[in-house]
Amino acid sequence: MLFIGDVHVYVSDFVAALRFWSDGLGLEVAEKEMTENSAYAQLDFPDGGSALRLFGPTGAWEQDERPPLGARPTIRFDIATTTFDQTLVRLLEHGGTQVDEIESYEGLRTVTVEDPDGNSFELFEILEEEAHDHDH
Repeated sequence: MLFIGDVHVYVSDFVAALRFWSDGLGLEVAEKEMTENSAYAQLDFPDGGSALRLFGPTGAWEQDERPPLGARPTIRFDIATTTFDQTLVRLLEHGGTQVDEIESYEGLRTVTVEDPDGNSFELFEILEEEAHDHDH
């Protein structure tokens, strides 16, 4: 058996990140631990699958220090949703940034979104039928 486990996201402002990922994206806080020097949370997706784990605080990137996406080796992930417009609006209202224009592929939309620390992912629209196919 082989599958992807949890996604780890390291953040400089834990409170802002927790707001973005839980309130903005709609993930459920399954575990949370905050001390004076560190913070951790496990956030579960409403429809199951891998969890997202936040770790912080880390040092923030200096202005213009982070290389442009694709300029250095990196790992990215997609977050698929049947509620693309509402999810994008919520993410932006909760500290997220839309990196580029919304693009369409085969009639479905995708856009790069960054969390408050600049960690980015692709928000990808799927149809209800595809969501049900993924469940099985």
